[in-house]
Amino acid sequence: MFNKTYLIALFFFAFMASLASAIVINPKITTPNSGTKWRAGQTVTVTWDPTYFDGTKNVPIPETSKGTIKLGYFENGDEYNEHLNWDLASGFNLAAGSQTVTLPGDLVTKTSYIIVLMGNSGNASAKFVIRAAV
Repeated sequence: MFNKTYLIALFFFAFMASLASAIVINPKITTPNSGTKWRAGQTVTVTWDPTYFDGTKNVPIPETSKGTIKLGYFENGDEYNEHLNWDLASGFNLAAGSQTVTLPGDLVTKTSYIIVLMGNSGNASAKFVIRAAV
């Protein structure tokens, strides 16, 4: 019914398909960084490297990859709970390398805010400052 060559080819293609779905796209965020100071209610641009490591080298993010940006913060030295309370954008093209968002106007001043950019995985920025609106 099935010859040996056909079965080997079938297993090879199944293996390659499983590897392709295992590739993680989590681009490095370039803005904000540790020197960034934003203000609540401000419209800002989040930027990232539009490439990812495919296991061998950095390659462009596919045009079909969509992203989500969340705003969170760390509190009281707890580096594990990111408090991702705000969704700033979703469904945008990750290959673009940037997305403009508007910060909530009711944010309080903190020095430990972070942006998390998610493709099929998440990547957090360095901690940065947002000052309360005036």
